Amino acid sequence: MMRVFMSRSFIMLWLLALAPLAVAAPRDWQVDYPRSQIRFVIQQMNVPVEGGVKRFSATARFDPVKPETGVFRVELDMASVDTGSPDGDGEAQRPLWFDVGRHPRAVFVSRAVKKQPDGRYMASGDLTIKGRTRAVNVPFTLVRHSGESWLAEGRLPVSRADFGIGGGDWNDVVADRAEARFRIWLKP
Repeated sequence: MMRVFMSRSFIMLWLLALAPLAVAAPRDWQVDYPRSQIRFVIQQMNVPVEGGVKRFSATARFDPVKPETGVFRVELDMASVDTGSPDGDGEAQRPLWFDVGRHPRAVFVSRAVKKQPDGRYMASGDLTIKGRTRAVNVPFTLVRHSGESWLAEGRLPVSRADFGIGGGDWNDVVADRAEARFRIWLKP
């Protein structure tokens, strides 16, 4: 009788010890695409020009309490680049720029996510554009809004030269540095 009680007590203690691990496990989040956006800003002849990507997919698997267990993956449909003009959209798809025929997607995949002392997060990972992959650090905030909705928001400076985007005469017109901006709404 005592042996059965001891083994049940041991099992209960073991389950209680594992309970916090179950709560802290990463979970898959759904992207609220109608509210989410990925934009960019470039300097063209020293004037900021904003554009974006109309279609993208994202997966997020993380626990806000233990972000280091998280994994983020974002794929941009480069044929959906919106520069604000039909001529710009057509130019962006050409081989000199994004070469959409050969490289239809740009992809970011995180390798590590860390919470920063100021409460922000840093996702370190690989960004691939036009067949070239570079290691990047993506700073972002993650804020809980009403209900179970969370907003991941951040900015990432990108060098066109690092990815072979543009070049030639365009270097006199468009700055090398661009900035990607994202607002991705997540829900469990």
